[in-house]
Amino acid sequence: MLIFKKEKAARKLALEHFEKTNDCLRLAFAVIEQYMAGEPELAKQSAREVIKLESEADTLKHELREVLFSGAFLPNIRSDVYRLVDSVDKVADMGETSSHFVVYQRPVIPDYFHDDMNEIFRLCLNCYGELRQGLKCFFKPKGEIELLREHTANVGDLETEVDNLQADFTRKIFESSMEMGEKLHLCQLLKYVTRIADRAEDAADELQFAAMKSVM
Repeated sequence: MLIFKKEKAARKLALEHFEKTNDCLRLAFAVIEQYMAGEPELAKQSAREVIKLESEADTLKHELREVLFSGAFLPNIRSDVYRLVDSVDKVADMGETSSHFVVYQRPVIPDYFHDDMNEIFRLCLNCYGELRQGLKCFFKPKGEIELLREHTANVGDLETEVDNLQADFTRKIFESSMEMGEKLHLCQLLKYVTRIADRAEDAADELQFAAMKSVM
C-alpha cells in the first residue's frame, strides 16, 4: 500500500511540474509582448514572476527526486522518470533565460519584426503544449501509448517548423537596415526563444525512451 502512495505522490509532483513549466513559458511570452509594446517596467515585473515560477518548478523537481529515492516505482524506471522531468525543467530554464535577456539587455525589436517574434514564440508554446499532452498520457495510471506517440511526433514537426522560421527570420534581420550590433543582439534573443522548442524536442525524446520501458 505504501509504494502505491509514493507512486501517486510522484505522479502528482511530476504533473504539477509540467503545469508550472507551462505557466513559466506563457509568462515569458507575456514579458516579450510587454517589452515590444513599449512597457519595459511591466515586462521587468513579469520577468520577476517568471523567476518565481521557474524556482517553484525546480522545487517540485527536487521533491520528486526525494520521493523516487524513497522507493516510488520500480528501480529500473526511477532514473528514467527523473531524467524526463529534468529534461522538462530545461524547457522552463529557456523561458526564464529569454525573459531575462529581454528585460536586462533590451535588444532592439523593430515594429516590423513583432509579428515574426510572436509567431515563433507561439509555435514554441504549441511545441511544449504537445509535449505536455504526451507527458500526461505517460503519467496516467494505465498510460496511453498511441496518443503519447502522436503527441511526441507533433513536437518534432513543430520544432522543424520553428527551425525553418528561425532561418527565415534570421535572413530578414540581416537584410534589414538595423545596425550590425543590433542584428546580432536580436539574433541572440531569437536563439534563446527557439531553444524552447529544441529543449521540448529533447524532452520528447526522453519521453519516448521512457515509454519504451513502461507507461506509468
